[in-house]
Amino acid sequence: MLARSIQGKKRQGVTWLILGAMGISSLAGCSRQFWRKQADTDSYNDIGQKLNDTRWELPRIDLTPDQRSRFYDPYDPDKEPLPPDDPAAHVFMHSVNGRRGYKNWHKLGTAFAIENPTWLEKYGIEMNGTDPVEGHSEVKLLKVTLPELVDLTYIHNRDYQNNLEDLYINALALTQQRYALGVRFLGLTGAEPGATVFAPLSRPGSTGASTQTFGVSQLLPAGGQLAVELANTVTWNFGSNTSHSAPLLGYSVTQPLLFKAGRKVALEPLTQAERSVLYSARTVARFRQTLFVSVARGYLLVLQQKQTILNQMNNIRQLEEQYEKQKAIDSYIAGVVHEKLENFLELIVIPDDLKVHFKYDGLWMEWTGPMTAEDEQRLLSLSEDEGYRTAIQQLIGWKKQDATGLSSYQLLGTLQNAQAALVAQQRELADQQDALKILLGLPPNIQLDIDESGLVPFEIISWDLIDLERRIRVIQKELGKELLPDLGEDQADAPPDFASLKSYVNGLAELRNELRAIGINVVKNDFKPVQELLDSTQDDWEASLPGQRFFRSEDERIRLVENFGKDQAKFRQTEADFIFGSEQMEMLVQLLDVETLDGILSKLDKDSSGMIARAELPDAWIELPRSGTKTAAETYTVETLLSEVRDASRILRDDYMLRLAQQLEVLQAGLRVEAIALNRFTLSESQEFPEIEQVVEIGFDNRLDLMNNRAQVMDSRRQMEITANALESTLNLSFQGKQGLGNNAGSPTNSASVAFTTPLDQIDERNAYRTSLIAYQRQRRSYMLSEDTITLNIRQNWRQLKVQEVRLEIDRTAVRNAALQYDSASLQATATQQGNALSVLNALSTLLNAQNALVGDWITYETNRLNIFVNMGIMQLDPRGVWDDPFYLQMNNLQDNEIVPPAMTPGVVLPNSQPQN
Repeated sequence: MLARSIQGKKRQGVTWLILGAMGISSLAGCSRQFWRKQADTDSYNDIGQKLNDTRWELPRIDLTPDQRSRFYDPYDPDKEPLPPDDPAAHVFMHSVNGRRGYKNWHKLGTAFAIENPTWLEKYGIEMNGTDPVEGHSEVKLLKVTLPELVDLTYIHNRDYQNNLEDLYINALALTQQRYALGVRFLGLTGAEPGATVFAPLSRPGSTGASTQTFGVSQLLPAGGQLAVELANTVTWNFGSNTSHSAPLLGYSVTQPLLFKAGRKVALEPLTQAERSVLYSARTVARFRQTLFVSVARGYLLVLQQKQTILNQMNNIRQLEEQYEKQKAIDSYIAGVVHEKLENFLELIVIPDDLKVHFKYDGLWMEWTGPMTAEDEQRLLSLSEDEGYRTAIQQLIGWKKQDATGLSSYQLLGTLQNAQAALVAQQRELADQQDALKILLGLPPNIQLDIDESGLVPFEIISWDLIDLERRIRVIQKELGKELLPDLGEDQADAPPDFASLKSYVNGLAELRNELRAIGINVVKNDFKPVQELLDSTQDDWEASLPGQRFFRSEDERIRLVENFGKDQAKFRQTEADFIFGSEQMEMLVQLLDVETLDGILSKLDKDSSGMIARAELPDAWIELPRSGTKTAAETYTVETLLSEVRDASRILRDDYMLRLAQQLEVLQAGLRVEAIALNRFTLSESQEFPEIEQVVEIGFDNRLDLMNNRAQVMDSRRQMEITANALESTLNLSFQGKQGLGNNAGSPTNSASVAFTTPLDQIDERNAYRTSLIAYQRQRRSYMLSEDTITLNIRQNWRQLKVQEVRLEIDRTAVRNAALQYDSASLQATATQQGNALSVLNALSTLLNAQNALVGDWITYETNRLNIFVNMGIMQLDPRGVWDDPFYLQMNNLQDNEIVPPAMTPGVVLPNSQPQN
């Protein structure tokens, strides 16, 4: 008996221990991870229900960033290590106001970086436990296309992540409202979860009573509340050692009739939460459209700045060429100089050592040829007469004068201004690139270089051809001066050095071959796109093919036909001149194709006369270009032959290579500028430019933010009803009932009551109601402003597109004319007149402005085309975030199997990384 009693007490003890442990565990609640995952499941489900329209479908709703992102967090979100802290502020976590702080702050470790510690590994940068910030400058992103920029944006952009989080937070609020209208557990104390419970303790020797309740409640759509509760009261009699229980089932129904009565009031929180999630989904979809436009605009502006810099660099090159040419003209030293000196008898007899260069006829002194320092002293020593010495010093001055003229100074000043402008433009480019990096979400000190293939249409003159022209000039500097006498000296018949002449002619021949390849042949190919355009629009001037430029009128096509015919005629003449010059150059190469100077005579003197007869030279020798009125001589010595080869090669270089290269540049600029195509603004298969009112109407029908604004007017109107209801009196009708169960069974007890409260002090409610009336009117005005702003933006974009079409047509003509103007001014610049130098400066300025206007107007047109589509709200994006416009889709150089969504899909499992200690 005693043993059974002891065993019974042991079992009771174990039972109480188990129940106590269960109670403690229930007090602790579920884990962080449980609640986080439950919140994710409910929120993602609620968001998914709102993505029921293709206009606001979202490829990603998960909050987890891409693992490649700077702000991806590799740690367990429920057990985050501490981030790096400010040292001075961190002190207060461990000691505050003389009190010891929490001692286990670092039990999960401390991370060494705030940003993702591994995001640089993709770029081959291992930080080995140091802050990734130190490795930012080592990141190199080269030749990044626009789709790749968009991909980087979705990986790193903070605003996109913030928009997703706003959507999620609104979904969380929706789950709360849905839960509030569901069946809710009242708990073992009869109170809802979160209520405060007090349990009195019985004194020894008294009667003990314990009442346990369990029930559920639910808010009704009309504002009422239904509650059902099961209660069981157990009473112990410690004196008689007896107990009895009294189970009871109770219910209550409460229905407001005035204040808080009706579905419009009771369902308003849920209604607003449902609508807010829809608004947020539309906001994210709208943000994706504007994000692409922002990235594309930044990309286009960087391209424009790069082209502006290229144009400026080419302008500087041309200025340098003209400056050097002008300096060469200014450096001309007259071979013969004169100074007046009347009747100076002492010079009647000139010393023998000066007779070769110095003459005097009684009125004018004349000096011919170079003048050395010794010659100057000798002239000054001829007489001490003051008049003579003044005149002879003037004569010497004419020979030694600084010949730098005003034209050179003007060219130099313009050149220096252009160089200063280039530095400023390069700084502006760097600023634009940094701003683009910030938009992408990347550090500004990484190296980002965008793909420049978009500049190809604006390379109106091939850089290879420009470089060839430069090298044609350089060869004259390096080799040509060795073959010619000094300017102004009487050495016109001095023969050139054979080796230098051969090297010069062979160098010209090589450049001639390049001129054929990258000049004649390339320009011939530049005719093809224009010819194809004219062929496709021959029967219908509006029938240009996709990718071709379109004509605004038939007159534009007629103008192009006329210019194209002129270009063809010029090219045929240029090609004929090149063939002639090439044959002449080949003849000179063959004449000099010997090892030594004596080999020329051996090769050409067939009758061994010691002279080279004209008949012994090639037939084309007669056609060899010569200066002035010179013609081919009957016979030549080797020296005179080499002199004529030297003069002819210089003419071939000037007139049949350098001049032809410049003519080809002018032709190429005219042809390529005609082939530049705008991306036609259309709304369907029709090639018609849409009417302005049609475009505005589309914007009203499709702008997601306008849909939200329209719905928010209704939100304000409903809020008026809610605040008005708060002015009502409280009138609640309640029904209660109880029914005993089991041993406690008996007749049910039911009751009904009416509670009425008369409002006496409702100043707060009055003010809230009046404020809601004002808020509604404001919201109406705000919506009208949204409509007007959308209309304004679309109309501005529409008009700007029209303007840019006209401007680009003007730019085509302006570039053509500027190229011709510079070509003409450059030809005349060899003259010494001041006006010719000014013409060159004006021509260069006009050409630079025309080139910059061309690319600027094209970028402005494309930017406005982006803006008008996003302002209409019909910009359809692929899952990657790139506009499905053919112009932008063709930039995507990735393979199909390489296209991945910008971030991971919902349901991703985060890695359980060990905290960094």
